[in-house]
Amino acid sequence: MAADPITFLVLGTGRMAHRHAAALAKIRAAPERVDGEPVPVILGVYGRTPARLREMFEEHGADFTSDHLEGSIARYDVDVVDNCLVNRLHHGPLMQAVAAGKHVFTDKPLGATLAESEDLCAAVLASGARHGIVQNMRFQGGPQAAKAILASGELGRVFHARVVFGYYVPARVTNRPPWFFKHEEAAGGVVHDMMAHFYDLLEWLIGPAASTHCLTFDGIAEREDPASGPFRSEVEESCSVNLRFQNGAIGQVFSSWVRRRHEDVPTISIDCEDGGLLITANRCWVQRGGGPLFFYDPAAEQGDPMDGWTPVPTTPRDPFEVQLRAFVRCAATGADYSPDWTEAVRTHRWVEAAYESAASGREVSIDGA
Repeated sequence: MAADPITFLVLGTGRMAHRHAAALAKIRAAPERVDGEPVPVILGVYGRTPARLREMFEEHGADFTSDHLEGSIARYDVDVVDNCLVNRLHHGPLMQAVAAGKHVFTDKPLGATLAESEDLCAAVLASGARHGIVQNMRFQGGPQAAKAILASGELGRVFHARVVFGYYVPARVTNRPPWFFKHEEAAGGVVHDMMAHFYDLLEWLIGPAASTHCLTFDGIAEREDPASGPFRSEVEESCSVNLRFQNGAIGQVFSSWVRRRHEDVPTISIDCEDGGLLITANRCWVQRGGGPLFFYDPAAEQGDPMDGWTPVPTTPRDPFEVQLRAFVRCAATGADYSPDWTEAVRTHRWVEAAYESAASGREVSIDGA
């Protein structure tokens, strides 16, 4: 006997909405189980452009479409509102969903501003609804393997970590949604967008940050939207962020939308007292013990930098499916979910600390944020 169905309404028709709908379609095909019983998922999609809405409906085999948020929540007896709209449109629809007593799942950031994020979090905590936010990097194969090794304690104390993330977005914006470069739509640039991931990921792997120092670079000033023509980029396009963790470790994140070389994104190195880790989205390597000793000889070619590093088995996975499966279980059982909106607010406070640092030129404390 199947459990009661859970109806999801995915908000948006952009690339993130497609990812969420595709993940939910997989869950429909292979349902999550609670106490051995499958939990059916009913999939609805919401959008304002009829052609794109029809494309979403057909591509993911949705059960219904809606171009009117308020009416559709009640009409289709929606259980979960899954928000994938542009950043400036998070607050209103999510507040409507919370007010209607629905569970809520959202792409990051929670709100366009810290005040919006805090407002949403207070409302959902008062409602008692389940709440979650996308932090896909936690749930990919490489970070999952690294987390298990760090949690075992075998590598000892963490000394420092370094994250590199970046790729080149040309002036004519074709490999990223152009709205990311428009402040009214995005509410910030690469700090707002990517540090929301990396503060969360590094806290999860290493521990909470105590302070931050941020430098930003504006990048390409004059850009072009293929659909609507030229516009001026209004956000920072690169950042270098230093971190001091509460446990004494230090870290650095370099993130850029104008970086010519793009490694497997992100690429993370963590150095510990008894070894180290090299992590990408779906791969992980570990160095245990002392490893090969390095001797600097400027007249000789250096050896293979991966000598002494052992691949760690990882499981490639769709992190959106992993998160949404977990959220289905929480919606079905009433269990708590992580990462939730309290974590989203904490990360947003750290993002604001980075902007404060960039404006002031000084290290900013984020203890207790």
